[in-house]
Amino acid sequence: MSELVHIPFRGREVLAIEDHSKPFIVLKPALEHIGLDYKSQHEKLRRKSWACMVLRTMQLPDDIQRREHATVDVRTFLMLLATIDENRVSPEAKQVLVAYQNEVADVIDAYFTQGYAFNPRKRAAAIGPMTITFDDAMALYFQDHGIDYATGFFTQGLRLAGYLRQGGCVPRKKKRKFFFFNGTSWEIRSWALPLLFGEFEEVLRAFEPYPWAQPRLDDGLDDRVLPVKRGES
Repeated sequence: MSELVHIPFRGREVLAIEDHSKPFIVLKPALEHIGLDYKSQHEKLRRKSWACMVLRTMQLPDDIQRREHATVDVRTFLMLLATIDENRVSPEAKQVLVAYQNEVADVIDAYFTQGYAFNPRKRAAAIGPMTITFDDAMALYFQDHGIDYATGFFTQGLRLAGYLRQGGCVPRKKKRKFFFFNGTSWEIRSWALPLLFGEFEEVLRAFEPYPWAQPRLDDGLDDRVLPVKRGES
């Protein structure tokens, strides 16, 4: 394990370490920077099968001794943030939360691979955020899981999970932070992909005990089965 590093971000610092060439974020100071309660978020992570959390003994800045701290990899940190409704936090916390969701992965990657931190807002203005198409998402799912689902099967699962509107690949208003419109079509923000895969798999597990429902999932459901709620389309 390498020593603790301080990565400038939004007027503060993200504390991280590199373990076997993989960055890990020190959880408590990052959550406190956003304005989130550490104990409740830590407990939430302990119950998640997808969470990669490692306890490490280290001395943080302004502390007088070494203590045990929870660290998480970048993927786990972003998935945790993706479960937090930005409309349920204070306006001050919302601004920092959205910044972490959209920018912190690129900042950490640049620091550990290129040796410096950069301003992701300037980069985003020039080339746009990191995104992936729905077709490419299914190609990655096949590489990771060995199951070749059709793209339409994936998008129908996201409709059932409440992320997409009925018909097409258009996100519901409350879920647009997970997607990006490139001018012609909607794509998935790269940091949201693990979360959406998890939601897709939850839908598959929900339908598994009901074989009669599987053909309808394959073929697509009409509005009578999954109505678009007023104000969410």
